[in-house]
Amino acid sequence: MERLSETMAAIDKIYGTNHEYDEFRTWIYEHRKSYLKYFYPQNQGYERKEPRPICNMPLKADQWLFQNCPLLWVRERILEQYDGEP
Repeated sequence: MERLSETMAAIDKIYGTNHEYDEFRTWIYEHRKSYLKYFYPQNQGYERKEPRPICNMPLKADQWLFQNCPLLWVRERILEQYDGEP
């Protein structure tokens, strides 16, 4: 049962590398600062190069991002999360 909740908690997260974290956070800072509260602190395991959770946005934020974010990798992750458009 604990394993299932861990999996479910990871579904809505956007993952990325250090570079992607910086790129996405900068774009959010410039376009929708209120979404910064959904980002994980960068100092928690972000010194490695493999993808890790960047943020966990609610549905309304994912919908806005899908329509407005120019970062293809963000939109692709959202499509993956919802198995199509949110």
